[in-house]
Amino acid sequence: MTKSVCTAVDTAVFNILEFGAVGDGETLNTKAIQNAVDACAAAGGGTVVVPRGVFVSGTVFLKSNMTFKVEDGGVLFASGDMADYCSDDAFPQNAVANAEGWRGAHLLVILEQHNVTITGPGTINGNCNAFYCKEQRMDIPCAGTLAWARGLRVTDGSRISHRPGQMLAFIQSRNIRIHDINLQDSPCWTLFFHGCCEVLVRGAVINNPIDGINTDGIDIDCCTQVTVSDCIIRTGDDAITLRASGKRLIDHPDICEDIAITNCVLDCSVCAFRLGVGEGTIRNAVISNISIRNAGMAVLVQSSFGKEGSGATIREITFNNIRGHHIGDAIWVIAGAENTGEAQLRNIRFDNCHLRCCGRVTILGNDKTRPDNIVIKDSSFTIVRRENFCKEHERPTRFMWFQRADRISLIDTELIWESPDPEWQETSMFTDVRNLITRNCLLPELNR
Repeated sequence: MTKSVCTAVDTAVFNILEFGAVGDGETLNTKAIQNAVDACAAAGGGTVVVPRGVFVSGTVFLKSNMTFKVEDGGVLFASGDMADYCSDDAFPQNAVANAEGWRGAHLLVILEQHNVTITGPGTINGNCNAFYCKEQRMDIPCAGTLAWARGLRVTDGSRISHRPGQMLAFIQSRNIRIHDINLQDSPCWTLFFHGCCEVLVRGAVINNPIDGINTDGIDIDCCTQVTVSDCIIRTGDDAITLRASGKRLIDHPDICEDIAITNCVLDCSVCAFRLGVGEGTIRNAVISNISIRNAGMAVLVQSSFGKEGSGATIREITFNNIRGHHIGDAIWVIAGAENTGEAQLRNIRFDNCHLRCCGRVTILGNDKTRPDNIVIKDSSFTIVRRENFCKEHERPTRFMWFQRADRISLIDTELIWESPDPEWQETSMFTDVRNLITRNCLLPELNR
């Protein structure tokens, strides 16, 4: 009888110490760890074990039918030398972001593989402080958008031109499991899933510096059948994103669909959830039972982030039972650039969302893309005063701003002005909104 993959994974163990790894926090172990991975793959699968100790490494490519286990007290620690990582052209799907200061260098790569698990309870550390400036910037040009209110650090240009890219990169792979592991100090996006199918992330604790630019928690791009649950994410950029940018993928549709995200606690400097980027489609996603401790914006749904291309169609999305405090802007559903072409924003619901925020709720279309059938129901927004402003013209005007949109529903929703003297000029402005429904809402007007 042929031995199953599960049996092979359960019984074959490859401890990296047996391949020459040294957990002293100084020795470079890339070759030893890769040799353990290759031996595991040659045996038909198994478990590669990172035991107690601090094991410095550059890029390692994981293989199919494999569990990569970091044991309690074990740390896979990213090298501080860019020469120890894969090159930008290591695989066709790799990418570089010169404007953001990162390259196509990763700590772990899962490229066109299947049946791969990464688990703890140990730690994978991206060593971001080897690449970021030591000093924070507080004079942030976009601070008026309420992002990076706690400061910002970027690539240390005095030493290096670029830092590593996504810490764990999963590219066009299937049946991926990430669970019960600590992920720390990523120099860029922490978990990046691009063109993957059947992905489960459960019980991950992501802890990045709150002032580190581009240190997203989880980025899900052109993936299908993905669940994220029971995670704690603290990061200096977006906590969780859904994207539809497949131009670098090989023979793969630009579709991100069938996504479930639940039971997570988020603390971030930009968006708790950001949906958009690319020219494909994001659809059929349910996001529920979320607690937000800090965010520059709770939810951003934006079809286009640039001036080129048609933008991403985003539809059939539900947010349910979202609670948050220390929030900048609450909810934005916007078309973005004027030439977003055929992109659609349609059938997006916010149910039972309760946010303490100092920024607005915005639903905004343009000449080509009008948000359609956007529902906010059984929700409340407690509006607090901002602590400071960068410029006089950035002071808020109206809390709810709906413009060039269709079928907008506000049902059983309440605005609560916490201050007896709110700084806002108006409660709301609805312009060119077809079929606006408000039912059982408390939207107290301001006396100005």
